[in-house]
Amino acid sequence: MTRDHQRAKRAARRLRRKLILVGFCVLTLSAIVPWVTATSGDHTTAAQGPSAVPDVQPQLAAGLPQSVAVAVVPAATTAVVPAEWRSAQAVSEAKKAAAAANTAPMQPTGTTPTATGTAPGGSTSVPTVGSGSSVSGVIGFAAGELLDQSASAQVQQLAQMKSMGMNSVRVDANWSGGEPSQGNFNWSTLDRIMGSVQAEGMTADFIIDGCPPWAAAAGATGQFAQPASASQYAAWAGAVAARYGNRGGGYYEIWNEPNIQEFWSPTPNPAAYTADLKAAYAAIKAADPSSTVISAGLSPAGNTGNTVNPVTFFQDMYADGARGSFDAVGDHPYSFPATPDTDALGAWGEMGQTSPSLRSLMNANGDGDKKIWITEYGAPTGTVTTDNQTQELTQAISEARQCGYVASFYIYTWSDQFGGAGFGLLDANGNPKPAYSAVVGLNQ
Repeated sequence: MTRDHQRAKRAARRLRRKLILVGFCVLTLSAIVPWVTATSGDHTTAAQGPSAVPDVQPQLAAGLPQSVAVAVVPAATTAVVPAEWRSAQAVSEAKKAAAAANTAPMQPTGTTPTATGTAPGGSTSVPTVGSGSSVSGVIGFAAGELLDQSASAQVQQLAQMKSMGMNSVRVDANWSGGEPSQGNFNWSTLDRIMGSVQAEGMTADFIIDGCPPWAAAAGATGQFAQPASASQYAAWAGAVAARYGNRGGGYYEIWNEPNIQEFWSPTPNPAAYTADLKAAYAAIKAADPSSTVISAGLSPAGNTGNTVNPVTFFQDMYADGARGSFDAVGDHPYSFPATPDTDALGAWGEMGQTSPSLRSLMNANGDGDKKIWITEYGAPTGTVTTDNQTQELTQAISEARQCGYVASFYIYTWSDQFGGAGFGLLDANGNPKPAYSAVVGLNQ
């Protein structure tokens, strides 16, 4: 076992212990909240959340496959767990485990991975959508692991995603790897994935992130260092758009989770990020005028020394002049181990239920006609059950389609074969988990 795998397993164990404690808190709150409301007669106290929370779950259970049982709990008696208690640390640790596992040796280039499309139990087929089905909106996988694979392996897996009703894939256009020294470009990785995306008639959401050491700000370190120059960062974004805009590109997400230190060194900085967003938007539109530019998908987080709550970060972006420099708002509203229906004060609720919310800020700043793009959402089996993963994903997709202001949904992630840390819809042997069939059912 490599050191990276040992670190991954330790991170997973720490996460499981924390989620057990969270589960105890949820059960305790479930018992307390109905008792408090019954004795006080007040169902909208400040302790429970904003005074007016819109109902974003109409007939949710009716829209799910019959095999998925969903309990839609009335808002007045729903126990919620604030994001500060749960989501930020849980998501971060689970994804760190995935990243650590991803440093293990990959299959050699040219080798087809074992995600062959066989179902559990040795069946030779997996569920697919009907040939006449038509899925509205952008739906796909955040599957950066595809970048390290051969073209034939990419095409095979993209074809399997497409058979599920998916039409897009989210991958990194990492500046650090694409321009390792100033003016010297390496397009091989992106050329390969975009050739595969084109071959399957799909689209790509490029995450314009990463910063090479030569371009990093003073005191910023690592792959996700803050760029020293917004114009240099924008030049990379424009180069990506110019090369791939007519080859299956067209969606450009400006960084990934800059509101947490893990993805923005030395520490999250809304003003610096907004400067990069504004410069990149102008460069991308100059190269690909029909493109969709998405602000960074923001991580669940509290306001600490190393993290900024997504609503706070977005509010600061507007204060720093972000209006007019994005076509859609990115978000990562992870709710696990809760379902979206019980996450009214967490990352899911912060899209449109809390006060303020991402949506209320958009409306207040004249961007009510723009949409939120969910560019990551998932739940890791091993810390939640496969049934819970199924329930969370189907609720989230159904609710996103019904609420009217969400335009995309990218599932994190495709497969546990390549370090998915349980988030994958394929297990470590390449076999579909129960959520796989449920997602297909939603796309029929």
